[in-house]
Amino acid sequence: MTYLKVNVDAPVQLISAGEFISEVSWKHMSRSIENFELILGVHEKVYIREEREHFEIGEGDMVLLYPGRTHGGYRESLPGVKFYWFHFDVPATPNVLSNEEMKQEIHTMEGLLQRHGVVRDIYLPQCVQAGNGDRIHIIVNQILHVANSHYLTHHSANYLFTSLLIEISELALGRLINSPVSPQGNVSFNKIIEWTRIHAEEPLTVTDIARKFNYNKDYISRLFKQNTGMRPLDFIHSIRINKAKELISRTDMSIRQVAEEAGYTDEKYFMRLFKKRVHMTPSQYRNAYHKTFMNNV
Repeated sequence: MTYLKVNVDAPVQLISAGEFISEVSWKHMSRSIENFELILGVHEKVYIREEREHFEIGEGDMVLLYPGRTHGGYRESLPGVKFYWFHFDVPATPNVLSNEEMKQEIHTMEGLLQRHGVVRDIYLPQCVQAGNGDRIHIIVNQILHVANSHYLTHHSANYLFTSLLIEISELALGRLINSPVSPQGNVSFNKIIEWTRIHAEEPLTVTDIARKFNYNKDYISRLFKQNTGMRPLDFIHSIRINKAKELISRTDMSIRQVAEEAGYTDEKYFMRLFKKRVHMTPSQYRNAYHKTFMNNV
């Protein structure tokens, strides 16, 4: 595994971006390009080789391909394969770190954990799994809309794309950095919040969470407030609304279907809640980010 270290005092330059879909079996062409390419898997799997390295890109997988290296498909993807792609350049000479060099960077960063915002670089692993990545998918759809809307502001898409790379870097760093002192209470709460996130789309109450972890409701409520700044139900709604935003922006599901997938059986209640939290209706949100360059070759 290698890591691309990039200073982001200036935004990364996005060259082009789009959404690839193939309704037939497909295999990536063999080529070498002079800029970086980021691929985010959405549906089915993409099989790409870069020099001697082989990558299998499934849903939520992200792979970074380097300039000047030959890459291409080593196996056909199934019909229906879908992924997002981004070609970009970095502001300065790229700095590629080995695993050992990355460990040294992490060691330096561990001393800065209490000082947020002091790191001026991002660290992009060559491959990382983001899962559903609600926040990442929302930013992706904003980028695709802006990149293909011909904004007059020169850096409009560049800043959004840099935000995406920061999200990826934070995701990777969050998995690499281990705080030397981690109170047992925080470890327990991490399990609670992860379980809540996984089950948020189900009929879920504070009582259900308390019963699952053998705590009383008041204690669970205090834990959520202390660690997230939200009450448990507000946290659940935030997970559901983010899921709804992702589905609205990257699928053709009806609003009723989106509501059900996000965990709401009452469509009208979902629409009221969505507007209250997002400050626009689900339909307005869908129309806000609809311009996407699509290709199948």
